Amino acid sequence: MKRAFVSLLVKILRRYLKVNKLVLLGAALMLSACTKKAEPPAVGEAASASAAAVAVEVKPMVDPKTARMMELLQVAYGDKAAHENYLDVELPDVEKRDELGLYRLEPVAMRELPDGRVVVVANAQMVDANGEAMVAHVTTGLLNVYILRKEAGQWKVEARHENVASLGSSATFDEVEWVTLGEGKPGFIVHHGGIWQGYSISLIAVFDLADGKLHDLAHDMSLSSENEGACGPETAHCWSVEGKWQFEKREGASYDDLVLRFTGYDEERPETAPETEERKRNEVKGMARYKFDGGRYVLIEGENIVPGV
Repeated sequence: MKRAFVSLLVKILRRYLKVNKLVLLGAALMLSACTKKAEPPAVGEAASASAAAVAVEVKPMVDPKTARMMELLQVAYGDKAAHENYLDVELPDVEKRDELGLYRLEPVAMRELPDGRVVVVANAQMVDANGEAMVAHVTTGLLNVYILRKEAGQWKVEARHENVASLGSSATFDEVEWVTLGEGKPGFIVHHGGIWQGYSISLIAVFDLADGKLHDLAHDMSLSSENEGACGPETAHCWSVEGKWQFEKREGASYDDLVLRFTGYDEERPETAPETEERKRNEVKGMARYKFDGGRYVLIEGENIVPGV
């Protein structure tokens, strides 16, 4: 009886030890798998799916429109200048036209004209000695425009307008809107401006695609401004004026009038008044009509009431 009991006890202990050895061995293998660094496969050995996923560099997708604009810009400058979404090219200085420099050229907008030509608008930023774009708050964007025509199945550059205008701030300009300046007269408007310590202003520049020199016909026309970001109790004058533009036909004129309509408010108190005195608020409205005189748009009616900053 005693010998049978001892034999049974030995069997139980052996089974217990065997099970726990397996548990410990499994835990050790799992820990090793978690901490072991991935090693490259031997020559001729296929990489595992996980190793391949680590090895592949994920690149951001370029949207189809940007890719198309890049293709058209490469017609003007060639493939060697191209990166994924910009080109490094030599362009003339915006003022000293005989001086060339290296610029980063980025596509901004594209439009197909009724006659089949395609227009590409791009922004240029000067490049430093390290190949980086020089971007500062006071730096303007530089407008570049290309008109291309397809001949015998190949795109050809019909006109290139390089660094023709300084617009905006932080080395860029804003939205490009395609317009008709008059019957059969395609053009575009560039919105630009900036924000400085709570003061902001929005301007528009108008361009005629038939203009051989492609200069701003509106001469940085003010559209909106406000100082709400800087309007505190100590500020004597606060305002917000917003304008909307539209072209209106003029009888017998080949170019339509450019009309701006403004709404907003103006708050002010005398400079000598204490800060505890409330500013007097006035709702403001206005209209300004500009006529094209053959060289630029000139004010012929109303007033542009947008405050400067």
